[in-house]
Amino acid sequence: MFLDRYRLHWRLLRAEINRVGAEVEQWSYEQLDRDAEDQPPIERQVEAVPVVLQVDRCDRLQNQNLCICINAKSKLLTWFGIKPPYRFFKRRDGSVYY
Repeated sequence: MFLDRYRLHWRLLRAEINRVGAEVEQWSYEQLDRDAEDQPPIERQVEAVPVVLQVDRCDRLQNQNLCICINAKSKLLTWFGIKPPYRFFKRRDGSVYY
């Protein structure tokens, strides 16, 4: 069934974006405090299909914490073409929360 393929692709993308998200959480505050255009894309392979992950500082809160979003671009088919996102907040001291 076609939905099974969509679910599989979603699970595979979710697993990869979670791995990348855990890596990006370790980056310094200064590395993350850049516009998406200034962040290098992260390229991976999922099921032999290229996946490009873009790190974006979505917002800087009043307390200077950064809202970081990681979005996937891939030709893997998912329901309505929606890819799983990853989001976290980074404090100046380097700690992370969700």
